[in-house]
Amino acid sequence: MGETKSIVQTAIEIGDFPTLVNAAKKLGLDKKFDNNGPYTIFAPLEKAFDPIPENVIDEAFDDLDYLMDIINYHVVEGKYLTSDLKGLDSLTALNDKILKITNDGNVMINGISIEKENIECTNGVIHAIGDILIP
Repeated sequence: MGETKSIVQTAIEIGDFPTLVNAAKKLGLDKKFDNNGPYTIFAPLEKAFDPIPENVIDEAFDDLDYLMDIINYHVVEGKYLTSDLKGLDSLTALNDKILKITNDGNVMINGISIEKENIECTNGVIHAIGDILIP
């Protein structure tokens, strides 16, 4: 990838998170996560959205409060690499709800494994996860 970019620019460039990026843009969070930070993003890979019917995703995108709650449950303030996460049992997401961290050799967030870890960004880090975190 070359030079390090912001969380939003990195997520767009990787191409594995189009639904998440679209949700952030719809909520105007692309500017926040492009400039502020540091943040740790637990970003669901696009395959996590495959089992969800399109109309359910559309409904979520129409309910901005619900969408904001879901997005903010995937973000924590501060930069946490997997080496940092291994020493923790929980983090508080931006929506003030707790994310449970377990480590049995693989770090998991609420029982969901990190599939691509430590994607470095200028304003934080992205961990690609295999499912959607539901608050």
